[in-house]
Amino acid sequence: MTAYYLSFCFLASLHLPDAQTTLHSSPDKSLRAVIIPVGKNGYEGTESRIEIRSASGKTLRWKSFASYDGEHGMGVNHAEWTSNSLFFVFNADSSGGHQPWRHATYFYSRSENRFYSLDDHIGPVTSDFTLEGRDVLKTTRFNFQAKNEKEPVRVNLVRLTSGRQ
Repeated sequence: MTAYYLSFCFLASLHLPDAQTTLHSSPDKSLRAVIIPVGKNGYEGTESRIEIRSASGKTLRWKSFASYDGEHGMGVNHAEWTSNSLFFVFNADSSGGHQPWRHATYFYSRSENRFYSLDDHIGPVTSDFTLEGRDVLKTTRFNFQAKNEKEPVRVNLVRLTSGRQ
């Protein structure tokens, strides 16, 4: 019973930093990506909503990663615009700690005005991404056939969204 009480006291003493809305302006300043914490009270940052807005503030598209119970959604970690302002790229972790090895990666296409899951195109992403040049994303994926958990990949986002990979 004492161990249970001490564990409870320890967990109760943990304080997550207050989650705040973050704003990412595109390099050309014509669009803004707004990341809004929407997780349960006290854990707001564990789930997110992304809004793409015009410079005037009009919401053009949004995507929510909220869940009904606060344990099956996702919270945005790393997010940035490509240098040509055509794509907003971000990754998210599960709010319930499911698949901690996975870095679900998404991107917003300005020309299509829609969100895409990179995982749907290349398989499960297993590391953070870096952006290279105007519209190339570098990361690693889990290649099940080759049994390689960290296969390096480079993805040209323009080619991917136009169907020319």
